[in-house]
Amino acid sequence: MIEIHLIWAQDENGGIGVSGKLPWHITEDLKNFKKITLNSTIIMGRKTWDSLPIKPLPNRTNLVLSKSTKIKSITYNSYNKCMHYLEKNKINKVFIIGGRSIYNRFFNDAQYLHITNIHLNNKDINEYFPISIDNIKNHFIKQKVLELSKEATYTFWEKIKK
Repeated sequence: MIEIHLIWAQDENGGIGVSGKLPWHITEDLKNFKKITLNSTIIMGRKTWDSLPIKPLPNRTNLVLSKSTKIKSITYNSYNKCMHYLEKNKINKVFIIGGRSIYNRFFNDAQYLHITNIHLNNKDINEYFPISIDNIKNHFIKQKVLELSKEATYTFWEKIKK
């Protein structure tokens, strides 16, 4: 079974982006993301791929779910083909890094969530995490809280065993 982790940063209203870009640059958050995902497989959509300042993210296997064929990365046009690749290559742990439709597709299969709560207001935010905090709390339990900085708090959630 493939261990699926969703990882993202959001503000207090669930805001995650401004026109396809991160609405903040918090060094501690970026370092934590790197530490968690380094030497792992990450899965993202095309818009997240397009937003990356460095492509591919170094020291990680970058997979993109997209119908576009112009991406210079391992690209799959369906969830099933992506999962087949993971199984065939015996990849047992992946991190889903966005965007909204990719988070939606993998949420029910995820065992772990890595959420960084950003304590800054950005009035330009126009993209929001697609799953409500109530839905998250119905399926996951918070296991860890770590203050990364005065602007960012990291939380780790584990799926409730039923």
